[in-house]
Amino acid sequence: MSKETNQEDKVKEITPEELKKRREGIIKHYKDQISVLTLQLDYEKLLADIEQARAKRMEMIIRQAQMQAGPPEEEPETDVAERDPQPVQEAAPIQEEKKERKLKVT
Repeated sequence: MSKETNQEDKVKEITPEELKKRREGIIKHYKDQISVLTLQLDYEKLLADIEQARAKRMEMIIRQAQMQAGPPEEEPETDVAERDPQPVQEAAPIQEEKKERKLKVT
């Protein structure tokens, strides 16, 4: 029974006035944070816009370089063969010529 009374003592009833004060405090806190969060949102959007502009700029630089380079030249067939030689087949082991054997007739 002593445990039950201790738990009941710990639980404190909140009066409607205290509840109203807590709600007002929480609302004030959130309203104060809104200004900070809107600034952070603007900051993050600006950073994203900057990164997007950088990516577009790099893409255009790459495209210009590709256009200036022109189409790739075709390579002569001999160069291709030299670059990609076909696998060399291993030579078969050399077998000694077998002497013909003759049977003796008795």
